[in-house]
Amino acid sequence: MFAGVWVELAHYQKFWIVEFLMARRKELQGVCNDLLDSFVSRYNDLNGYWALGVFQSHLQTSGGGELCFGLTKGPTDLEKSPFLITSTYYRGALRRHLRIRNMPSSWVTDGKIRVRTTSPTEFSPTALACSIELATDLSRKFGACKAINVRPHNPLVEHCSSGKHGPKNQKGE
Repeated sequence: MFAGVWVELAHYQKFWIVEFLMARRKELQGVCNDLLDSFVSRYNDLNGYWALGVFQSHLQTSGGGELCFGLTKGPTDLEKSPFLITSTYYRGALRRHLRIRNMPSSWVTDGKIRVRTTSPTEFSPTALACSIELATDLSRKFGACKAINVRPHNPLVEHCSSGKHGPKNQKGE
């Protein structure tokens, strides 16, 4: 990115001085916030259903635990079946965010989005904890996390979206 200013050396000479703005690694905190906001958004669609509801259903049927989506490396065994589209989309989203901010991809050495169930309470019996963490080449870590109330996906009750209403994150629209 660059910015510029007009500089007047004399009353008849003006020059446009261009300053190139260097990206800084602390901007990765903004990347974390943006990616996590997109991930927990209602527009995060997975096969016509809210992705977090699908993740919640998967975690409950598999006995809890955690889902982990790698942002810098290829898909893991867990991501290969129904969640490959999610990891692929967010890997691309990270690359787009870095490119827009003029940040080299070599600055990010590791990145993960984690989804895990939380202990049920009387106020939120079905909460998910979603977090993102990016590690830099200088061993610095940036991250963000959110707790979201999510009912498990139930295809008997829910209707699949037709794709005509609102943006669908994972389709890149």
